[in-house]
Amino acid sequence: MDMLLLVVSYLVYALFCARLAFHALVWLRAENQLKVHTRTSADSLRIIAITVIDLIFFRKLFISSKMVWLGSWVFHISFFFVFLRHLRFFLEPVPGIVTLLQPVGKIAGYLLAASAAYLFVIRTAQGIRHYVSRSNLFIIALVFVISASGVLMNGFFSPDLVVIKEFMLGILTANPADAPENIIFLVHFLAFLVLIPFLPFHVFTAPAITFESVRREENLFLVMHDKK
Repeated sequence: MDMLLLVVSYLVYALFCARLAFHALVWLRAENQLKVHTRTSADSLRIIAITVIDLIFFRKLFISSKMVWLGSWVFHISFFFVFLRHLRFFLEPVPGIVTLLQPVGKIAGYLLAASAAYLFVIRTAQGIRHYVSRSNLFIIALVFVISASGVLMNGFFSPDLVVIKEFMLGILTANPADAPENIIFLVHFLAFLVLIPFLPFHVFTAPAITFESVRREENLFLVMHDKK
């Protein structure tokens, strides 16, 4: 079982890296073919500021649907802090900032499960009208399973954290270690492996794509209001 988990983990990781490289090449090619330059440094600073606001607060989503915005914003922020909390299993020694954020990450785990459930209900209710894809619902459901199993391990079925860290570091260093004998952890870990191939790549390219989108909007605005 331990060796099977190791093989599946490396297979998923290899597929993820290949997919990431492919999308990066496609994006770079599109960027090179559609170069657009802003006119002044002031314009550039404005575009950077708008991009940061869009990335942090999901400005456009807030304008289009405040109900979806609430769940989506909590979902993404919680996911970020849960990710930081989990770095303790992959790093040795654990950085001080990761240790400091452990209580925040624990609370974020509960919020992540709640926001995933909220989004699933909202997206399902609005599915016909807003053409929500099945893959989107599947990802939300997977995140709920991952976060809910994490909450269960936190509060009710605590696994041996030392064994978990040895298992995860063993995967990273190609030095296999025994998997924790905890069914909730196995569900948690396997659901995460299933999630990786389905991760939408806008999660990783969001800064570049958002910047490009804002830049094009601003340049279009400048063209439309040019004085002749």
